[in-house]
Amino acid sequence: MEATLLSLELKQRYEQQWSKVEALADFPLSGRYQMTSLGPVWLMEAGPADAPPLLALHGLHTPAPFNQELLRPLCKHFRVITPDIPGQAGKTPGAAPIPSGRAYAVWLDALLDSLDIKLCPMVGLSFGCALILDLAAYKPSRIDSASLLVPAGFFRPLWRPVKKLLFPLLNFKIHTDLDHFDKLMDPLMGDNWPELEAYYYAVLQAGIPMTLLPPGPYDAEQLSQFEAPVQLIVAEDDVYFSPDKLLRKARGSLVNLVEEIRIDDLHIPNEKHRSQIQGQVVEFMLKCRGM
Repeated sequence: MEATLLSLELKQRYEQQWSKVEALADFPLSGRYQMTSLGPVWLMEAGPADAPPLLALHGLHTPAPFNQELLRPLCKHFRVITPDIPGQAGKTPGAAPIPSGRAYAVWLDALLDSLDIKLCPMVGLSFGCALILDLAAYKPSRIDSASLLVPAGFFRPLWRPVKKLLFPLLNFKIHTDLDHFDKLMDPLMGDNWPELEAYYYAVLQAGIPMTLLPPGPYDAEQLSQFEAPVQLIVAEDDVYFSPDKLLRKARGSLVNLVEEIRIDDLHIPNEKHRSQIQGQVVEFMLKCRGM
């Protein structure tokens, strides 16, 4: 049942990251296929079985094991459920949903139904945030609270990534070697997460189509019924989203934006800032639940 697009190298890197998270874990960790009305979804679960559920949605081609490492401290307080999003370099089979028509929201809705979760807190990273916003525009009552980390979904960037990525991308297309790929990744992540960069390189080597368009963008009218508390974390040197524009769009679209955090880092932050973000997300989530 594994996603057929995963190359041997990707499967090996997926398992290596799984092993790393398992070695770091001081909580139960498992993975399984969950059958939904729209087909099977691969889930990675971490944390006590009797803890309240929390849905974590990963960034573009940053599947479950990386997301679980990023959100590891939450697993002391929640049962963190990370699905691999279809159409990306994870274990969920099937094509990517179309970015319009609430297709991602319908997919999430079916997943929550299959897990018998009426509502829960959610954390999104980049692309994953747009899925949360898609659900917020479709069935906002399913979201108890939301942490949005460097979120897609409020606007579609153009000039900012073009200015920073176009020339390195053209160079990589010509040479296709690891050195030029590293230069392409510099504006996105620098040297912040070598294992993730190696996974991205394997994604390109495997020829997996890039699902570049997330759902959205969303405005105040579409999100008018979404009243759950929201934490927003933006990066000063984000290759995609200007932090000032992102904050302005979010303030104008969300009725309950209760916390804004700016980090002086790239779209994918370094280990020090990841640790800082982990603490801030845990504090926000526990506060929202009165824990």
